[in-house]
Amino acid sequence: MKKKLNFFCVLMLVLMVAHVTLSFVQGADDFARGWEEGAANNSTLTWSEFLFGILGLAAVGGFILSFACFVRFIINVNRNEVFVWDNVWSLRITALGLFLGVLGVSVFPMREGGNIIELFEEDMAVLIFAVFNLIVAEAFAIGLKLREEQDLTI
Repeated sequence: MKKKLNFFCVLMLVLMVAHVTLSFVQGADDFARGWEEGAANNSTLTWSEFLFGILGLAAVGGFILSFACFVRFIINVNRNEVFVWDNVWSLRITALGLFLGVLGVSVFPMREGGNIIELFEEDMAVLIFAVFNLIVAEAFAIGLKLREEQDLTI
């Protein structure tokens, strides 16, 4: 049973890495074009550009945080620490980081007049994974509360 859980966790980790890698590959052309435009335009940085840059860094930080917390969850599972509060918090923070990342990434196309339906089509898989993490975290939390109540029963 533990082997199956480990397999699925590693599979999810590989899929997360593949998604991030493909996102970077797809965005490389846009990044290069923006870099060249910025180098050609020697104007000063506006406050809105600065705030969007900070938001972009927050999005990247959210994705990194979610990845690190999911790795922490996998390590706990490998140590036979499945139903512990640390896993509940790791899954919740994973979901929060994914929500923060998608929000931060979605603001840039909306600033340039993008279509919100197209944005959600692109990021729907990440949002579904975030909600799934919240569901699993709450299931773990309910199980832990039931176990605590059972331990207190005489």
